[in-house]
Amino acid sequence: MNEKHSAVRRVFCLLLTLFICLAFFVSCSAKKSSAEEHDTDGTDTESNSGEAQGVIPDGVDINYVMDYMNEDLSPYVTLGAYKGLSATVESYEIDDAYIQEKIKELLDSQRTEIEVTDRMTAEGDTVIADYSGAFDGEAFSGGTAEGAEIVLSEDSGYITGFASGMIGHMPGETFDMEVTFPDEYSNQPAYSGKTAVFTVTVQCIIELSDAPKLDNTFVEEHYGDVGCHTVDEFMTYYKGYLEETRINTEKHDAISDIWSQIMEGATVKELPQKSVDAVYWSYRSAYEGYASSYGVSYETFLSQHLGYTDDDIREYAESYIKEDIVIYQIVKAEGIEVTEAEYKAGVEDFCKEYEMTEDELVETYGEDKITSVLQWNKLQDCIYEWSEITVNRT
Repeated sequence: MNEKHSAVRRVFCLLLTLFICLAFFVSCSAKKSSAEEHDTDGTDTESNSGEAQGVIPDGVDINYVMDYMNEDLSPYVTLGAYKGLSATVESYEIDDAYIQEKIKELLDSQRTEIEVTDRMTAEGDTVIADYSGAFDGEAFSGGTAEGAEIVLSEDSGYITGFASGMIGHMPGETFDMEVTFPDEYSNQPAYSGKTAVFTVTVQCIIELSDAPKLDNTFVEEHYGDVGCHTVDEFMTYYKGYLEETRINTEKHDAISDIWSQIMEGATVKELPQKSVDAVYWSYRSAYEGYASSYGVSYETFLSQHLGYTDDDIREYAESYIKEDIVIYQIVKAEGIEVTEAEYKAGVEDFCKEYEMTEDELVETYGEDKITSVLQWNKLQDCIYEWSEITVNRT
């Protein structure tokens, strides 16, 4: 995990559970298969060091949140400078070329997937395929999948010959191909150097449709709800949107830089261990659950799917609580509070962004968590106002 402090981190504390889920599913989007060089075959049995896997130690409450506003934080931290700091932000100009580039990206994002079945597969194609692997006629663990999405290239993450062996076949055709595992196959050493026969059926080739044209029909369909009905109206709207995005990005980058300076200047004398343990075990228990469902140990899951170690998780928990303490010490020193109107407006924004009702939002995250996010957002505005920001637009 990146040790550099970032203003973005606080924005997502409201969605802690969602973040954990996304971190898993994004990292594991490829289908599980022993044919994947960087994946697991589901037979990992290595033991986990430290505490027993899946067991939260006595005295640890993963739902515990320190009452920062009402507790004396001075034993934990001495603030450094947090006003009068400076940052230089590198930005960009919004000229005609940039606008046209963004419009092309926008139109390309509207392309849809098409299932193609009337031609042979070729190198670079993305296909949906079913496959089952066997050694000497006996299926092996992790060698079977249905509806796997596979890019037909040697760098697609599968062992050499697996993806390329599907080139030159018609969708709907069932065929066998021999694939030899690497001499040193770390995911499953027992498979090292062995040749497997895979029975494969390519269901279809996935292609993208042509991008739509920017015309009045497209504008009406996609931007009518914001008052755009013609291409000219859209161009005025979209340029304003790009300019607003640039300003927000510049502000975000500036705050991230200033916040790093604030954290580096603060002296944290110790951390409340109960809070650190709550964050650490909330993450660890979630990752252990995913590891179990995936058939691997906790440490293997972290390493292979997220690129982390258990020490990284512990360091992140400590960093998270350190930031909390610094944030609330500044908040209390400056008397930054979230008014009733600000809370109401913030809840409405969250509900709209995450497509939840107010009751669902409050029930899921609690008023205290929501308030803490809004408090952090308000502090970011203050940090920006307190600082000297230089923007270089090139």
